[in-house]
This record gives sequence, structure tokens and C-alpha cells, in this order.
Amino acid sequence: MKNVWIIALVVIGLLLVPGCNQAEESSTWADIQAAGEIVVGLDDTFAPMGYREEGTNDLIGFDIDMGAEMGKRMGVEFVWLPTEWKGVTGSLNSKKFDAIINGMSVTEERKEVIDFSIPYVKAGIGAVVLADSEVSTIEELGSLKVATQTGSSGAEACQSMGYTDIVYYDQYPNAFQDLSIGRVDVVVVDATTAVHFMEMKEDEYRLLEERIIGEDYAIGIRQEDDELEAEFNRVLREMMEDGTLAEISERWFGADLIAYEE
Repeated sequence: MKNVWIIALVVIGLLLVPGCNQAEESSTWADIQAAGEIVVGLDDTFAPMGYREEGTNDLIGFDIDMGAEMGKRMGVEFVWLPTEWKGVTGSLNSKKFDAIINGMSVTEERKEVIDFSIPYVKAGIGAVVLADSEVSTIEELGSLKVATQTGSSGAEACQSMGYTDIVYYDQYPNAFQDLSIGRVDVVVVDATTAVHFMEMKEDEYRLLEERIIGEDYAIGIRQEDDELEAEFNRVLREMMEDGTLAEISERWFGADLIAYEE
């Protein structure tokens, strides 16, 4: 009888030990490895980072090429999931996708709700006007009708600068269309995107030399996903060191804009 009680007490003790009767919770990176794919959120109109090719509707851009190479080195397939940019951090935290790779600027406001990989592109928020516009300095923008994308770094820049006459768009192509026909005076946008639209319509737009804000692009990750963040950083550093990111940058920007670590 004494032995029975001893066995019973041992069993009860094991059941009370935290985690002994529960399956160990897996990490996001472990789940990705098991599935063989990572789901990545993006705004598929954000050229030249990630957008649809005219005629084929295929996703192309800097981030798409970078993701394809990262997938090879991580041993997983990148699955791109278009989403509305104005709610992108909320969608990440609700686990609609595993990460955000879409020319996402690192800002203090975003760092309060998500984490970031190391930066991979040196960018900045610029101002685009019509080629024949008399506007020449950032200081003049406060008196103009300014267009930008809802929830973007451009929108944050406009608000931080105290601009009052702001028109918000769900997508940047619509903002540039309105700039072309004179409905707005300037588009506040990431400089890399500005270059893309200027190449599409040569001699129609002009990017002011001065930047409103200088920012870097990084991968957005949930704050609890330390293992995934470490894996992204490992591959990004590897691609910086062997010149792969520089090659992709030259392909899409015509220059090496990679944010090398100092």
C-alpha cells in the first residue's frame, strides 16, 4: 500500500511540473521550416520594390528578387501576400503573414509595435513635382497640396513636418496620376519609388534634391519572433558580403544603395 501511495505522489508531481503535460510551443521560424514556405506581406503596387509587371501581372521588383535569393539560402519558398499598407503592421501581428518585405522604412512609431531586421537599403522620403514646377526646396511644401499614401512613411513625414493640405491615397500610382493632371502639387514618397515613376514618364517629373527625411528599409517582424529575425539577419549579411544585394540594387536603382553595416 505504501508503494502505491509513493507512485501516486510521483505521478501527481509530474503533472504539476509546468509543460510536462503540454506540447512545447514551436516558434514561427520552426513552423516556417516545417511548412517549407514563408508568407510575406506587401503592397503589390509599390514600385520598384514589389509591383505587377504590365502585360504579365507577375510580381517583380527589388524585394521580389531579394526574397527569391533569400529563400534559396533559407531553404524555404517565399509566398507573397498582397495587403493594404495602411493596416500592414496590424495584419502582421494578427499573423496574416510571417513578415513584411516591401521597402518598409524603419520608424520609431513602427518600432513600438513590431521589430525589424538589420537595414538593407538606404532610402529616404523625397518630394516629386512636375518637371516645369517652380518649386525647388523642401521649405516650400508647407504651402502646397501634398499627395501621399495612407499609412506610409511619406504620410508620417508629412505629418511630422506639419503639412496641413494633405491628400491621402491607397496607392501611389493614383497619386502620381493626380500630380500629372494638376490635382495635387507634389507627391511625398520614398526616393526609390520616385525614381521608378520618373523613369516611366521621362521629362514629366522632377525629384527635389533635398530629402524630407532620411530612412532605411528593413524587414518587419513580430516582436516575439527572435529566431526568424536572426535568420533574416544572417542571410542579409551574407548577401551583403558576397555582393548579391549590390547586384540587385544596380539592377533596380541603377546604383548601390545597400545599407552596409559600419
